[in-house]
Amino acid sequence: MGRNEERRHRNDPGPQPGLPLKLFRGVGEHRDTGGVLRRYVDPGATLFRAPTARRAVNTFVRERAGELGTDGTDLREVSKDEASGTLNVRYQQFHQDVPILGATLLMVADTGQAAVVQAENTTEADVSDAPDVSEAQAPDLVEKSALAPFREGYEAVTVVRDNLVYLRDTSRPPLPGADRPTAPAALLKQGQRRPDGKLHLVHDLIVETTGPFEHFRVVVDAVTGKLLWIGIAGHYVTATLNVYVPDPVTESGKDLNSLSTDDMLKPFAHEVQTQIASPDGDGRFRLDGDWCRCVDWDASGFAQPESDSPTFVFATHPKDKAFLSANAYYWTDSFARYLRSLGDPVLNARMIKVEIDPQGADSTDKSEWIGTTTPPRMRFDMKLVPGAADLGIIVHEYTHGVVQWLRPGATEPLEYEHSICDVMAGIYRDQFNKAQNRRTETFPFDNNAQDQWSHARRLDLTQRFDDADFGDYSAEERTSMLASALWQCYLGMGGKSNVSEVRKKAADKMIKTLLAMIPRIPANTPQSKKNAVLLGEALIAADVTVNGGLHHYVMNDAFVRQGLWPRPDVDVFIADSDQDTGLLPSEEPYWTSPDIWVRNQPKDSPGEDPEAGPQDPIVDRENYLYVRVHNRGTVEAGADRFTLNTYRCDPGTGMTWPSSFKPISQDALIRSPIPPGGSVRVGPFPWTPTIEGHECLIAIVHGADDPAITSTSAKPVPHDRLVRYDNNVGQRNVYPKKSILGGQSSFTFLLRGGPTATDDSWELDATSMPPDTQITIRTLSRIVEPSTLTHVEVTEPGDVRSTLQMSGGDTALVDGFRLDAHDEVSAVLTVDFSHEAEHLKSYDLIATQVQDFEVAGRVTLEIVAIKDLDEWFFANPKTGEVHIKTCPLWNQISDAHKQPYARIQEAQARGFNGCAFCLPQFNTG
Repeated sequence: MGRNEERRHRNDPGPQPGLPLKLFRGVGEHRDTGGVLRRYVDPGATLFRAPTARRAVNTFVRERAGELGTDGTDLREVSKDEASGTLNVRYQQFHQDVPILGATLLMVADTGQAAVVQAENTTEADVSDAPDVSEAQAPDLVEKSALAPFREGYEAVTVVRDNLVYLRDTSRPPLPGADRPTAPAALLKQGQRRPDGKLHLVHDLIVETTGPFEHFRVVVDAVTGKLLWIGIAGHYVTATLNVYVPDPVTESGKDLNSLSTDDMLKPFAHEVQTQIASPDGDGRFRLDGDWCRCVDWDASGFAQPESDSPTFVFATHPKDKAFLSANAYYWTDSFARYLRSLGDPVLNARMIKVEIDPQGADSTDKSEWIGTTTPPRMRFDMKLVPGAADLGIIVHEYTHGVVQWLRPGATEPLEYEHSICDVMAGIYRDQFNKAQNRRTETFPFDNNAQDQWSHARRLDLTQRFDDADFGDYSAEERTSMLASALWQCYLGMGGKSNVSEVRKKAADKMIKTLLAMIPRIPANTPQSKKNAVLLGEALIAADVTVNGGLHHYVMNDAFVRQGLWPRPDVDVFIADSDQDTGLLPSEEPYWTSPDIWVRNQPKDSPGEDPEAGPQDPIVDRENYLYVRVHNRGTVEAGADRFTLNTYRCDPGTGMTWPSSFKPISQDALIRSPIPPGGSVRVGPFPWTPTIEGHECLIAIVHGADDPAITSTSAKPVPHDRLVRYDNNVGQRNVYPKKSILGGQSSFTFLLRGGPTATDDSWELDATSMPPDTQITIRTLSRIVEPSTLTHVEVTEPGDVRSTLQMSGGDTALVDGFRLDAHDEVSAVLTVDFSHEAEHLKSYDLIATQVQDFEVAGRVTLEIVAIKDLDEWFFANPKTGEVHIKTCPLWNQISDAHKQPYARIQEAQARGFNGCAFCLPQFNTG
């Protein structure tokens, strides 16, 4: 590795430099019909590099101005954010010193790679149809036109923001099918006419009404004074404190609803601790803290609770409306603090305190985020089950604010913003769902079976974006389809685990990636599916910078299953087990690849057949490694477009990529094409093992058409995640032995520490072995002494090393020891094999190491029972001789010292000499 690579990891383009890593189908350059470069996507960071990320952005914008259509335009940098491994720079286009709304250039650079990874260009290449600024009417005349539609139906109306901008008139806000509680449909239809596609000079206003309260966006032509359209500025979702944790339906699994009484609901109201502000001068405590406060600013007239002590314990709603205040405050504050704990610097810098009206207006049946007020507001409905009673509704609304904070300058909500809000709510709620009830119901209490207002708002929809009737799906269905795909990403990252701590880690990773994704989502177009595709691509690109691209194949598969885009044309893979077909993430076992095998003789040796199956490696002699690579894509994987790398590691668990592995072969070109559904054998690769037994072997296939995770990630990562999350990676961690009945076999392997110190456990699953098998474990006492032992007992304690014993048919657990970073602890397992086993049947002992509640690796110790002894040769490691059953010394040899071999040559290759009595023809003295 050169000096430059030590300073900064450089992603690997594979055998054909100059091609971007195709992490998803949208990678590359996208131009409009006029040839303007509108989108540049290179999440693998292989093409446009510079000494620094900032210089990469500056150079790209300068050198490619002609292709971007920005040469000679008034383009000004308006924001610069650095977070989650990326530098985001946004430029705004101006004309006559007036901004052109939506005309921006977003540049994203990978700070670790110092490379441009994304450009989103919506600038106006031609502004010749723009009216002159001098033609604009006086603002008071325009505002008069803007306020006219609100004179009836509201107590008061005023303009709270007025921006003079240019706007390309290409679309209109969607109209509701019925009246909104704060906005009749007839009002929202005023001024709506077919967009003319021209560049208008407009006043873009925020209008505030009271009686009822609402914020509207009103766009008026600044030259003619005509109203162009009206839209609602708020974001809707249809549909010690005492609080629900997380909500009554999730906790109980029962169909509780608006008819449930306080007696039925109070078992699910729990006392929790949270932070509130010190009392004001009147000595009264209020639901007011760092990140939110409860106020009554709407028409409900319900005064927010106050107390002489910091206690807000109320009967549940509907018996006491104040319960909703405590519930809304607690979960808004808790979610805000959780988000801040994830360390996104941009979000943490922009988050501000939010006002909450938990009771809203009695007539309101939709909860809402209003981000145009200062401070922002959340209003919760008072329909059958109030929105403030459901954690999902609370988190959904707050997430609208998160999107707003992370997309400064955006004037339109994302078409699939509800997808982000829904899955954020589902993932966060999952951390408190101990019984795993109703996991895929987005709002299980608010949208319960009795009071159901939507059948579509779920996280398990099977409808696909490529369905023939996609155009007939409702906006709610499309939103939930994308949310379902995002939920599958979370499950693939560990959210499917039965272990709550693993689900918590998966939630942290997925939400951090969502936060990094949001600033990278380009401006929407009227094409629904395209907006969903861009969001999916942005998530995968964000995973590259946040997680080194560790989950990009899991995400790709999730989006393919939802029909967001087709399967990759080329999809090479190495099977992780006999049952593996390349699906992700891999199921267990994932460490027994049949596509990686060792032969003892050179390929051209007489009688040698590389396809004859694996052989036990011979120590200190050259062996030959083979790998089979498949293609489950629809297009041929071309010759010389992929390389294969192979690695070894001493047998054991807890291996960390890449530090635990040594290369066997590097960048071997796959010379043959791989047809769709076909495979090729690659090798042989010479390899000299240095320890007895099968080492841990890993093979990685990589090319720009189907890049391996290792090409984008330089971060240390537990090796099994590479194997499970990337079908380009295969592993064989099998330690085979043959044993006579009553024989003895020994295995030595390592328990390893991770990149940081970990709490560990070690499981030995011998359930497939007969009960008369005895297994002895010899390892360091510092592992044994602090641990809780299950189905295994200490037989010989020692100051340095201790001996333990367990029986076949059991699963033993050594739980609760600490390993330092990069620690290595050897363990010797001795198996006194059964007298009752079946001839030639394989019996597995599976050793599993768990680090901080996540599996860190597995080894299969495979014993093949040998009962029919007539055709076998038996090596005695004590004397170095080989015998057969008829040897006159046979009964003098302990069964523990009889190692079976099918051929005398296998024993000879391992240094054994024929017995002078029974095998004199093979005795060399």
